[in-house]
Amino acid sequence: MDNATLSTKKEVKKQDAKTEVTVKDIKKGWIEYESSYDGVMLNIDIEGAKLLGFASPNDAIGRKINELYAHPYDHEKTLSMLVRDGKVNGFFTLMKGKDDRLFYIKQDSKIIVDHHHYNLPAKVQSSFELSLSI
Repeated sequence: MDNATLSTKKEVKKQDAKTEVTVKDIKKGWIEYESSYDGVMLNIDIEGAKLLGFASPNDAIGRKINELYAHPYDHEKTLSMLVRDGKVNGFFTLMKGKDDRLFYIKQDSKIIVDHHHYNLPAKVQSSFELSLSI
């Protein structure tokens, strides 16, 4: 291998090391995020982005929420409860970070409707707290 290739590999490893986060790096308390009704991340706080393995909130925005669930069925179950009740409170879910690290969260979510468009669902507002890291 030439020096340019080795240099690039070292830079990638350094970047990966920078984004690696441990549970002790995450503040205690609730983490907030919003997603579109079809499941695309619209907004997330810095602690949530770190927990999910992203370097910044901007890296997480635009990702599909269902890709962050360890089991796709859990996402479908959450959506079913949201459609049925308009909210989800205290739902425990196994999540998967960008680095495939698994952790449980306790989640609260509610549907935000667009009052200007016949009360159609516009987005989902959620908060969660880290329950247990595996």
